[in-house]
Amino acid sequence: MDAPAETGPASTAGRRWLVAALAIASIGTAGALLGARLIASNEAQQSLARFRLASHQVAADAQLGIDQENALLIATAAFFKQEPHASTARFDGWLTDVQAFRRYPEILGVGLIDLVPHRQLASWLRRHPVSGGMTQGIVPAGNRPYYCLTSAGAYSVPLPNVDACALSPMVHEAIAAGTTQEAPFSFGTGLEFFAASAPVYRGVGMPATVAERRRAFLGWAAMLINPQELLQRAIANHPGLRVVIRGNGVTFAAGRAPRGANRITIALSSALGSVTVLGGVFDGSVLGYSNSLAVLIGGTALSLMLAVLLLSLATGRARAMRLVAQKTGELSFLALHDALTNLPNRALVLDRLEHALARAARSQRPLAVLYVDIDGFKAINDTLGHAAGDEVLRVVAARLTGALRDEDTVGRIGGDEFVALLESSDLLATPELVAERVLEVLRQPIELGSGKRAHVSASIGIAVGQADTGEELLHNADLALYAAKDAGKNRCVVFEDAMQIEAADRYALESDLQEALARDELFLVYQPTFDLRDGTVSGVEALIRWRHPTRGTLGPGAFIPLAEESGQIIEIGQWVLSEACDQAAGWLARGFEAGISVNVSARQLELASFVDDVAGALADTGLPAERLTLEITETLLMRDPDDAAGQLLGLKALGVRIAIDDFGTGYSSLAYLRQFPVDALKIDRSFISGISASSEAAALMHTLVQLGKTLGLETLGEGIEEQSQLDRLRREDCDYGQGFLLARPLPAGAVEEFLIRESTPSPRFL
Repeated sequence: MDAPAETGPASTAGRRWLVAALAIASIGTAGALLGARLIASNEAQQSLARFRLASHQVAADAQLGIDQENALLIATAAFFKQEPHASTARFDGWLTDVQAFRRYPEILGVGLIDLVPHRQLASWLRRHPVSGGMTQGIVPAGNRPYYCLTSAGAYSVPLPNVDACALSPMVHEAIAAGTTQEAPFSFGTGLEFFAASAPVYRGVGMPATVAERRRAFLGWAAMLINPQELLQRAIANHPGLRVVIRGNGVTFAAGRAPRGANRITIALSSALGSVTVLGGVFDGSVLGYSNSLAVLIGGTALSLMLAVLLLSLATGRARAMRLVAQKTGELSFLALHDALTNLPNRALVLDRLEHALARAARSQRPLAVLYVDIDGFKAINDTLGHAAGDEVLRVVAARLTGALRDEDTVGRIGGDEFVALLESSDLLATPELVAERVLEVLRQPIELGSGKRAHVSASIGIAVGQADTGEELLHNADLALYAAKDAGKNRCVVFEDAMQIEAADRYALESDLQEALARDELFLVYQPTFDLRDGTVSGVEALIRWRHPTRGTLGPGAFIPLAEESGQIIEIGQWVLSEACDQAAGWLARGFEAGISVNVSARQLELASFVDDVAGALADTGLPAERLTLEITETLLMRDPDDAAGQLLGLKALGVRIAIDDFGTGYSSLAYLRQFPVDALKIDRSFISGISASSEAAALMHTLVQLGKTLGLETLGEGIEEQSQLDRLRREDCDYGQGFLLARPLPAGAVEEFLIRESTPSPRFL
C-alpha cells in the first residue's frame, strides 16, 4: 500500500503566497476597471459640458452679431432722422465711413423705405431711379394700395426693389408701435433672408401717441441680412459643430455634425426665435478614451506586478531586496524630477544652483540663470485642452534641452516656467545669445497629436554673476522675466540692480498706502463739466490725489492699481464716496446746485453691500440722491453683466444717476446696453482727441453721440483740450463736455469761486 504524499510547511506556505498573489491581482484589476469607468464617465460629463459651453458660445456669438446689426440699424435710423432727404450717394458715403459692409459681411443691404400710395407710384419711381445695387422691377409684381420701396440704400449684391408691404405686415405694425421689427422672408428667388426695420420720425425724440407717430412718420430704416454668413462666423472657432436657426417657419443652417450628434436649443432675443447647436459628445466608453484605457491597462499591469512581486518575495529575500532597491530609485527620481517632462524639479534645480555657485566662487567661472516663461500658455489650455497643454510642455522641455549644452541644467519649476543653469568658461559672451537661440526654437510651430498646430513664444529673464544663495539668483532672474513681459513679451531681459530697487520701491509705496488714509494724506480735487449748449457748469467730478510725505502729490495712476491688487481700493472707494457726498451737500446748502460724479472700482461694484454703502453715504451727508452720479467703466460692466445689472437696478432704486465711463472702448453689446439702467454715456477721450485728424474717429464719435440720443441717454465728451474739438462736439449736439480747455481739476476751496465766476457762458461758447 502506497504511503500518502507529504504536505510540509514549505508547500503550504507556497500555496498561501499564491492565493494572496491571485487575490491582489484580482482586486487590483477590479479596482483598475472601476477607476477606468469613473475616468471615462468623468470625461463623458466633461465632453458634454464642453459641448454645452461651445453651444452657448456659438449662440452668444450669433446673438452678438444680431445685436451689432441692430446697433447699425438704430444708427441708420438716426442718420435718416437728421437727413430725411439724403441721397443714395450721401447715404453710401456714410456707410463707407462706418465701414458697414466690411465689418458686417452678412448684411446684404441697408437703406430707407418709403410708404408709397398707388396713385403716387409712377411719380415716385421717376424721382428715385434704380441705384445702390438694386435691379429694375418691383417684387412681388401687382397692383396694391400701398408700396414700401427703398428711396436711399446700398446693397452688397444686386437685388430687386422689394415691396416690403406685400412680404410682411411688420412694416405697418412698426408705424404704430414705434419699435424695431424683425422677420425672416423670401424674395421668391429660392433664397431666404432676414429683415429688420426701425421707424424714422420727424423731430426730437419719439412721438408719444400712435396718432402723433403716424403724422411724424418719415419711413423705415431697413436692413437685409443673410443669417448663414452670421452662423458661419459663429462656428468658425468650433469645428465639428452644426448650428441651425429656426423662426416663423424659415430655417438657416451652417456647419456639419456627426450622425447621432447631441443637440442644444437656445432662445434668441430676435424674431429668428432660437438657435440649435449639434455636435458629437463622448459616450463614456472605457475603451474609447485613452486615459481610462491607460488606467485600466496600467492598473491591471500594476496589479500583476504586485502579484509577481509578492511571489518573488516568497521565493527569495535577495530578489525582493533587488526589487525594493529598484523601486526606491524610481521614487527618488520622481521626488527630484518633474513627472510630466522628466526634467529636474525646483528642489533639484536649487540644489544644483547652490553647488554651481560654490564652484563659480572657487574657480571664478561665470554663471548664468535663464528664467523662461511660456507666453499665452493659459490660452492653449483653455482652447485646445489640458492634454494639448501637456504635450506643448513636453515639446518645450525637449527643445530647451536640445538648444543647450550637455553641461547645462534645464529644469521645470512649475506650470509653464522653466529654468536653465549655464556653466561655461566662455559664458560672459553667451547668455543673451543662448536666450535668443531659445526664443528662436520655441517660436517654431508645435505639431500636436490631434492634427492641430500650436504657436508659442517665451519671455526670458537672465541673471548673471554671483549671489549669496541660489534663491537670490533665481529671484533676480524672475525680476528680469517680469521686465521682459512688461516690455511686450517674446524677448529676453538681463537683470539690473534697478529692477530690485523698483520692486522694493513698489513694495514701499504699497506699505505707505496702507497708512495714507489714517495719516490724512489722501484728498480730492474737482473737475467741472459744462453744458455745451450754453456753457454753464453742470456738475463736478471728484478725482483722488495722494499727498505723499516724500514723493509729493501723486495722481491716481501711481497708486490706484496697487490699491486694486491689495484690496485696499474698497476702503479708499468708501472714503471717496463719503467725502464727495459731504462736499457736494455743503455746496448745495450754500446755494450751488451742481451735482457731483464719483468713479466706482471693480471691487466696489462686486461687493454685495455696495448699494447699502451708497445709501449710507447719502443718508449721513444729507445729499439728495439725484445729485450723485456714479461713473462705471464699460469694461467693468461686461465682466459679469447680469450681476452688474442687478447692482445698477439697486442703485437706481435709491435715485442716483449712472454714467458709463470710457464708453466706446469696451465690448458691450447693444442688448446689454439696453439692459443697464444708464442715464449718460461718457465718450472716451481717445475719440475726442482724434476727431480733428481722423475721419474714422470723427465718424465713430458721431455714431456714439447719435446712439446715445437714440437710446434717450445724455452724452458727455471727455478730454477736450482744443477749441476745434469743442466746436465739433457742439456741432454734433453732444450734451456735456469736460477737459483742460474748459477747466482743470480744482481744490475744494476754489470750486465755489469758480462756480461764481463761470455763472455766465464763456466767450468760447458764444
